[in-house]
Amino acid sequence: MKHWVGRPVIMYCGEEPYTIMKGVLRKWDPAASVAVIGHQEIAVPFRDIVFIKALAPKERALPPVLHSVGYVMRERQQFDNAVYFKSAVTVWKGDQLIAFNTTIASHTKGSVTLVDGQNLMKGTHIFVVRSLRG
Repeated sequence: MKHWVGRPVIMYCGEEPYTIMKGVLRKWDPAASVAVIGHQEIAVPFRDIVFIKALAPKERALPPVLHSVGYVMRERQQFDNAVYFKSAVTVWKGDQLIAFNTTIASHTKGSVTLVDGQNLMKGTHIFVVRSLRG
């Protein structure tokens, strides 16, 4: 499978309906039993890969889209990644929507600064991130 390294591919994983990942295959690591795909370098265990095929030029031209599922950020590294990748973030305080599809400019141990300048406390707000796919 090393012949796929460095090439744009579609990786089908899991059971039907397959989880589909598109991107450049960055690494094929037999020692760790993982394949690393995409600019976010997602490690996929060999046991989860059903098959891999070359990504057609027209499929490579598709614009990135937001994942339909978000997750609540709790760890420092999750906030770091959201800042670095300029991920879409929705902010809640209880059941009140504070910000929708914004990005985080920076964060500290206890607070988050959004791109519009709002400074929000991590302890009183819920930050839901949706990363880009593609």
